[in-house]
Amino acid sequence: MTTMKQQSSKGLRFAIYTRYSSEMQNEFSLEAQEEQCRRAIALRNGKVIAVFSDGARSGWSLERDGFLNLCHAAEAGKFDAVMFWKFDRLARHHDQAVMIKMLLRHEYGLKLFCVEGFSEDEDNSPYTAMMEQMLAIFSAFYSQNLSSETKRGKYQRAASGEFNGSIPPLGYELVKISEATPERPAGLYVIPRIAAIIRRAFKRYATGKYSVLDIARWLNQQREIQKLRQGLPPIGKETVRDILQNRLYTGRVPYAETVYRGSLGERKQSSRNHRQWFEGKHQGFISDELFERCQQVRISFPLGQRSPATLRTYLLRGRVFCLRCLTNKPEILVDKNYGKMGAVWITRSNKAFYRCRAKHRGYEPCRQRSIPTELVNSQVVQALHGVVLPADWERRIEETVRGKVEHAEAFKRIAQAKETMKRVDFSWEQGFLAPQEYVAKRNQLRDEINSLMPLDYDELVAGADLLENFGVHWKNCAESDNPKKERQSLLGEIIDRVIVCDGNVVGITLKEKFSVILNNAHHLQLGLLTTLLT
Repeated sequence: MTTMKQQSSKGLRFAIYTRYSSEMQNEFSLEAQEEQCRRAIALRNGKVIAVFSDGARSGWSLERDGFLNLCHAAEAGKFDAVMFWKFDRLARHHDQAVMIKMLLRHEYGLKLFCVEGFSEDEDNSPYTAMMEQMLAIFSAFYSQNLSSETKRGKYQRAASGEFNGSIPPLGYELVKISEATPERPAGLYVIPRIAAIIRRAFKRYATGKYSVLDIARWLNQQREIQKLRQGLPPIGKETVRDILQNRLYTGRVPYAETVYRGSLGERKQSSRNHRQWFEGKHQGFISDELFERCQQVRISFPLGQRSPATLRTYLLRGRVFCLRCLTNKPEILVDKNYGKMGAVWITRSNKAFYRCRAKHRGYEPCRQRSIPTELVNSQVVQALHGVVLPADWERRIEETVRGKVEHAEAFKRIAQAKETMKRVDFSWEQGFLAPQEYVAKRNQLRDEINSLMPLDYDELVAGADLLENFGVHWKNCAESDNPKKERQSLLGEIIDRVIVCDGNVVGITLKEKFSVILNNAHHLQLGLLTTLLT
C-alpha cells in the first residue's frame, strides 16, 4: 500500500487543510495536524504549496475562512491534491462531506488524501471507496453525539449562571478557566470605569432624547472607551443596539442553540430572537427597570421613517474616499471604511454633497471640504469616457487565462515577489526609500502578483467591453425604468474607489480585474496623488 501511495501521488502539488473545533475539545492542534500532513506528503514525494487552517471553528458550518480560501485556490488550479489529518476536518455532516468531496474531486479535479483513514484516490479500488464512506458515516454519528453533549453542557452552564461566550460584553472582562485562580474564579468581572459609562449610556437613551447614533458618538468621545478600543474602529449604531438589548448587563446569562442557514450551513442565523435567559453568577450593573425603560423607548422610536436624503440614489454611494484621511490613517488602525465620505442632502441649497464622515464616526474632524455629488459624478464619468484600451488587450486576457497559474514557476515568482515586497516595505519603514520610489516599486510588485493570478475569461472580456463601450452602456441606462439605479450599478461594476481632495476628484481606482485589461494599471489619476493612494 505504501508503494502504491508513493507512486500515485509522486510529484503532486499539495495543499494542507487543518481544523479544530474549540479549545474545550481534546483534538490535535493545527500545528500537529499540519506536521502529520507534511510527513505524509513527503512520503509521497509531493510538494506543499499552501496551508489552509480554521481554528476553533465547527465542522457543522461552512462559514470558515480557511475552507473558503481553499475552495477559491482550488478553483484557480493552484494545486493538484489536498491532504487532511482526517476527512472529518473537512466536514462533520455526512451529506456536506459527500458534496464537498464531489466538488473538489470532479469540479476542480483534485485528489483527496488523509493521514488517518481511507481515500478512494489511493488506489481507486472499491474497497478503499467503501471504507472512506463508512468512516464518514461513523464520524458524522460521533459529531452529532458530541454536538448533543456540547449543547447539553452549554445549557447546563447557562442554567447554573455561567457565561458561555468567549468575548465579554463592553464593561466586563472575562477570566477563562485556564486563567482562573482560587481568589479569582473563571467568569465575568465588572470593569468599574467602563461600566459607569455604559450605565450612563442606558440612562441617556432612556430619556428618549438620544438616538443610537447619538449614543455611539457619545461613547466614542469618552477617554476610557478610546483607550480600551485603541486600534479598533469606533463604536457604531449596531454595537449600541446590541448593548441596549443585552440582558447580560442586568445580571443574566443567555443560552441559544447555533442555527445554520443555507443548503450546506453556509451562514449562521442570528440568535437575538431565540435566546433563553438565566440568572447569572456575575454582577449586573443595569437595573431591570432601566433596561425595560430603554426597550420601551426603542419600540416607540419612529422606525421606518427615513429622511429624503436616504431615499435618494447616489451614483457613487460608498465608493468616495477622503484623501486627507487616507494619508493620515493611524498605522495600528484596522478599519476598511476609514476615510469614506457619506452623501448628504442640504435642503437650503437643494443639492447633495459628499462629506467626510471622520467626525461622524468618532475620529478627529477632517479639514476636507464637502463636494457636490454632481461634480464628482461628472468628473468620474468624463474620466471613464476617456479610457482607451491598449491594442493588445485581447491577447493579454487570453494569455492570462490560459496560464491559470498552473506551473510551479508561477508560484515561485509570486513567492519571490511577496518576499521582495516585504523588503521594500522594510526599506520604506527605515527611511531608505523616497516616497515616489517606494510607490513605484510596490505598484510594480503588486501588479506582477496580480498578473499571475487566474481570472475568468468571460469576466475579463465583459470588463473590457464596459470600458471600451462605456459611453454606449451609460446612454443605454437612460432608457431603463430606473436610470439612476442602472447607472449606479454600472459604475459599481467598474469602480472600486473615488479619491477626493479639496473639493475635486484626484484619482479613481478601478476593480482589480481591470489590471490585466489596462496593461497592469487600474488607477486613473486626475490630479496629484499622495503615496497612500496605493
